[in-house]
Amino acid sequence: MMNLLLPDSNSCYILNPGYGLRDDELRWIIFSKPGWEGVGSRNWKSFIHPVHASIFSFFTHRRTLEENLQLIAAHCGYGRSKMFERVLPFIENDEEFFVTWGSNHIYFPEQVLIPLEKAGADYRFREMEPAENTGFLTNVYSRRLTTGPLQVTFMLNNRCTTQCRYCYADTQTQVRNPLSTLRILKLIDEAAALPVQQVNLMGGEVFLHPDWETILSALVERDIAPDFVSTKIPLTAVHIEKLQRTRFRHAVQVSLDAVDADILTETIAADSGYAERMKQSLLRLDESGLKYQIATVLTTANCNVDVMERMYAFLSGLKHLHDWRITPVSNSITKPYKELSHLKPGKQQAISLFDYIEEHFVPQAPFPIVLNREALEQKYRCDGGGCLLFKGHRCSALTSHFFILPDGHVSICEQLYWNPRFLIGNVKHSNLKSVWNSPQAEKLMNIPREEIQESSPCRKCDIFDLCYKAQNRCWSDTIKAYGPDCWDYPDPRCEHAPKMKNQLGYKITSVRNRQESPPTQPSPI
Repeated sequence: MMNLLLPDSNSCYILNPGYGLRDDELRWIIFSKPGWEGVGSRNWKSFIHPVHASIFSFFTHRRTLEENLQLIAAHCGYGRSKMFERVLPFIENDEEFFVTWGSNHIYFPEQVLIPLEKAGADYRFREMEPAENTGFLTNVYSRRLTTGPLQVTFMLNNRCTTQCRYCYADTQTQVRNPLSTLRILKLIDEAAALPVQQVNLMGGEVFLHPDWETILSALVERDIAPDFVSTKIPLTAVHIEKLQRTRFRHAVQVSLDAVDADILTETIAADSGYAERMKQSLLRLDESGLKYQIATVLTTANCNVDVMERMYAFLSGLKHLHDWRITPVSNSITKPYKELSHLKPGKQQAISLFDYIEEHFVPQAPFPIVLNREALEQKYRCDGGGCLLFKGHRCSALTSHFFILPDGHVSICEQLYWNPRFLIGNVKHSNLKSVWNSPQAEKLMNIPREEIQESSPCRKCDIFDLCYKAQNRCWSDTIKAYGPDCWDYPDPRCEHAPKMKNQLGYKITSVRNRQESPPTQPSPI
């Protein structure tokens, strides 16, 4: 709903700094920026008309509302009162809404234009030239971006300090000629110029890259830093000092599955002193002023009340923990299914633990606890109508995201790594836009029915063209469920998907709430 109070025409209103704009050829994108803690919608992306982008561009300057209305009217060729009617719905709108343009619905987030004082003391004007008022609009329902990815992920290395039995990362491939830091910085400049929503950093272990501080500082400076940087390293005072120098204000995500040394030895091959070093690291972070959160992977080793009680008791002693996130372990392309199946807790066991946490921890916890129930509730082999209608996560591969490997090869997905079928280029000598629109990418977007193997139900499906063009099939889940040779089988959510060779879900088992002491021996494999 629009703010019922008329805005003061002598006040300065600006485009919400929590949003970015990008030209996507005859349509524009408005998107939310990661880490913004002010007013507005989160995790937003929608296509808008160039006319709307043109109007918003005037609000990236330090001018009063009246000055902007006069300039917009002159630019668009309408009277001042007409432009006021156009602008008013976007001023401090407290709900998301849409407008119609021809047969299209165009969606907008909350609080598009806000008073300057709502932007915060650190706001810097990033003045835009008036967006081109073409008057044209392509299909706003096409998910594929034209001008390049909206999110980029750099895998800085594939080296770790732990050996997690459940890890999905490819840590075995030898990287002989990694991207230079200079090349990474040039690609960051290119990403900022698009602009992208954010650039993510991951490993391996990010903090094992010799120039991680320089790279993260560049992302912060260009306002495209990731939501979080994840680590399993016990952070030292030196790490924390470097993080503070980068001015990184988003979260440091510390992966910690338990505070029991023997559980960590079993699941991530940590030495006997690792648990204590991680505790000391968290105490350091807690006093540093840096934002940080805890991520816990739920396995058969820690899926019981006693282990979580000890974990919660320690975390409750921290003063500034932002949140604690718990998610059940999932399948991996790089680990044998038989090994992972022994680590996956039963569905009822995990639900029972989540229920216990919600009843006993959440009401009194000094920080939010985020439980990933969606992973347990995901259904398979039941969704119809093509992949665009599948329930669950939306795939960003080939639509808005790509993944840069340590040697510069680009994959469409962070879990497919060096699988040659899904590599679409290399950024060592090519720019982001050319890789995004490479022949390899075009081929993956337009796979003909004839190239689908006969054993795949997709080959004879009546809605093959509609489904494949929607680009919402999860390639990695398909490979996890059926194996790499069955990459072209249906997404496991599809009602036509065959029985899975490797189950993605969680087995129905009897509930075991408590365990007197954590296991000291690995589960048999």
